[in-house]
Amino acid sequence: MDHDEEISRSAIVPDWVLEASRNRRYGAANARGTLNLLDDAAAARAAACIVSGRTISLARPVRADDFNTTPENPTFDHRSEYVESPDGLGWGLSHLRLDPHGLQNTHLDALNHVAVGGTFYGGRYVNSRDQGGVDTLGDSGILARALYVDIPTLRGTAWADRPVTGSDIEEALEGAGVRVEPGDALCVDMGRDRFEAHVGHLLGGPGTDEDAGGGLAESAARWIADHPVSILAWDMLDSRDAKEAHASAHILGWAIGLPLVDNCDFARLRSEIGPGTRVAGALVLAPLAVPGANGVNLNPLILR
Repeated sequence: MDHDEEISRSAIVPDWVLEASRNRRYGAANARGTLNLLDDAAAARAAACIVSGRTISLARPVRADDFNTTPENPTFDHRSEYVESPDGLGWGLSHLRLDPHGLQNTHLDALNHVAVGGTFYGGRYVNSRDQGGVDTLGDSGILARALYVDIPTLRGTAWADRPVTGSDIEEALEGAGVRVEPGDALCVDMGRDRFEAHVGHLLGGPGTDEDAGGGLAESAARWIADHPVSILAWDMLDSRDAKEAHASAHILGWAIGLPLVDNCDFARLRSEIGPGTRVAGALVLAPLAVPGANGVNLNPLILR
């Protein structure tokens, strides 16, 4: 029994995810996944969106109180010190420790973050050297046209209190007269910042008392897999039902090589461009090229 058949029989993920993985567009030898869509034409579309040169950050403040924080492995720790040399010069030094993954800190998920059946994207075994890490994805930086999808405005609510479907994304884009072109970055705003401001606490995991009830449904993940999206940037992550069914957007990293920018904050962008789905500008990512890293903290920028 070959490995693909073994994964199929294990029923870890739905059939459509398995089919997407079998039909991956870039070949088993490729480690950049959907970033291959960022060709010269995609770069030109992104550059054409830049008019003023103004930059808007999608990053949340780095926090140390994520759910996965432990004394041994904090999600964030910073220590600074001052060292003075004998000649009178002084040096301020900083020591950082970062765990990018979780529900609070804005970060890039590389293609060696989610595994199925002991393999990452492209059939790479988890103990192999070439895994599609951060250094492979962002060694020269990433520039893509940013399609901002404003789900709360579509629904007439402050935030998404139920899962966001593929039909929601389709309706938002069609209503704005925007079509996905190969290499576009999909920026899905589900209103997380307004939810947190209203309830007075941070968003919790799916199904917890701190969960807003939204997130991307299975049909939204399937919609993304069916379109030539290069990057998904989002704020509420997967819905509870999608995650429980292993049909979440996170699985697309394994299936089609889709990098994710988790835990974005769209408040500043919304303030700048106003409500409503539209082309927001160019998404710029410049991750640290940490060899083999499966994620890295990030300050994603919209360049307008």
